[in-house]
Amino acid sequence: MVCGSSNDYMFQEAVGHCRHKTKLRKLLKDINIKHYENKNYEEIICMIHDICKNINQIGSLMVYDISAAICRHYGIIIDKVYIIGGGPKRSIKLLNIKKKLHNEIKFNYVTIDELIRAFDNSIYELDETMRNNRNGDEWESYICNWQKSI
Repeated sequence: MVCGSSNDYMFQEAVGHCRHKTKLRKLLKDINIKHYENKNYEEIICMIHDICKNINQIGSLMVYDISAAICRHYGIIIDKVYIIGGGPKRSIKLLNIKKKLHNEIKFNYVTIDELIRAFDNSIYELDETMRNNRNGDEWESYICNWQKSI
């Protein structure tokens, strides 16, 4: 286990990405995942953003990672690809995609269809197993890893 609470395993990606683990672990202890049952992704990310927005050193990547973990737990599909962190930012630059801004939380995103079109219209090859994938979280991981190979 990563950090000593019942949420350890579920939030291991967030803890792995965080430089301020003590602060994040304290926050994670207070997250009751049952509060997010029967919510959609937009509701979850906005709720997590509201919890984290005034906590110094807990930024957008942590908000995304925590929200995505809750969605994975409940089987909720994220329909957008959030552009947070260096890998996704480099990916959309390589693919020449203009990012959009999520108005409520001020996070950048692109759509899955935009990514597919960009790959189809570029010199880069899309792994065909991704073509029919409608999960934005899986796409975010894919482009993050893909850009490392370029």
